[in-house]
Amino acid sequence: MNQPEILAPGVLVYRDTFSKDMNLINRLEECLSSDPNAEGVGYSDSPHSTYKWKQATTGYANNDLKYRDAFDFKIKKNNENDEGKSPDQIKLEKIWEDSKNAQLGPVEDYRQKFNVAPLKYWESFNFVKYGPGQHFQVHSDHGYSYICVLSSVGYINDDYEGGELYFDKFNLKIKPKAGDLYLFPSTYLFSHRAMPVDSGMKVSIVTMLDYNDHAHRQEFMQMRANWLEQDAQAGKN
Repeated sequence: MNQPEILAPGVLVYRDTFSKDMNLINRLEECLSSDPNAEGVGYSDSPHSTYKWKQATTGYANNDLKYRDAFDFKIKKNNENDEGKSPDQIKLEKIWEDSKNAQLGPVEDYRQKFNVAPLKYWESFNFVKYGPGQHFQVHSDHGYSYICVLSSVGYINDDYEGGELYFDKFNLKIKPKAGDLYLFPSTYLFSHRAMPVDSGMKVSIVTMLDYNDHAHRQEFMQMRANWLEQDAQAGKN
């Protein structure tokens, strides 16, 4: 593992985290349907017959293309037993495994540098694809609809124009290199933006980490969704 570069207080980049030999983009595309009309799901933790890129959303499945315009696919390995899994699901989980193993060293290094308690919960790995004009406006990862401690943003390729990573509080604009992994706290002080892609296709891999899974269990997430709905209704009255 290479020693990280400090780009701003708390914002570190670990170069060459994802090697070309991992072949992540091609391996992922081989498992996803290229038919835009095909019925399919945008996540791997289901033995579904068809997987595909889905329009990326925010919060609780909000779809606002002015705020976020991209396609994504989520991968997570829930158990070691391959029984009942489709061949593509097994391949996708191997991508998850390889991607996580590549990040373990940098995450542990970051945690030690900043005296962060062990981060035992890893969210699904979200592969995000941005074509020309697509973007994600300024946002923080921890906030009203989601709880997390550390944000991890990796870049698989760099053969595109535009698409910089921008931290507005630091006025820091970064043109990532293929293989880069950026780690930073998830709070509002580290709000950031995926600038519009001018040409080509950008593929990133994003995940959030937390101390434990307490705030990510289905029952708690449902309660939080109910609270948000109540707040929305109260705002209309």
